[in-house]
Amino acid sequence: MKIVQSLILSATVLGVMVSAPATFAQQDGGTAVGVQFGYPGNVGLSMRFDRIAIGAAWHLGDNGYLHVTADYWLLKSTIVKNLDWYLGPGVNLGIGDPFAFGVRLPIGLQWIPFKHLELFGEVAPCLWLINAVDLDFNGAVGIRYIF
Repeated sequence: MKIVQSLILSATVLGVMVSAPATFAQQDGGTAVGVQFGYPGNVGLSMRFDRIAIGAAWHLGDNGYLHVTADYWLLKSTIVKNLDWYLGPGVNLGIGDPFAFGVRLPIGLQWIPFKHLELFGEVAPCLWLINAVDLDFNGAVGIRYIF
């Protein structure tokens, strides 16, 4: 039964992520979709809607497990042309058995070397709040296509 509940919840989260561009997209920062390596999961989907970044990865072992992060870049500033840094609060969800929830604070670099190409890297301390209070660090690098 837990597998069915996890699959339903996972499908709902993925449905929201697919329909989110119409809801969150803004013209100044653009919408971007790509892959990320690191956290969550080893390889996963990465999406950005202006200053809102979402990462998702599906772990096939242990009856399946969906890991999702969602961040809002509260601070974003240019270091040099086409290279920005960002910082902002986010959440960390582990959907499966056991369910996990945490808050995180990613700090990262965003480089746009060409018109439709974005490269990024970030580290994020995460405070887990369910099952046990625990602090760890997330990190990821990725590439996205900007629409």
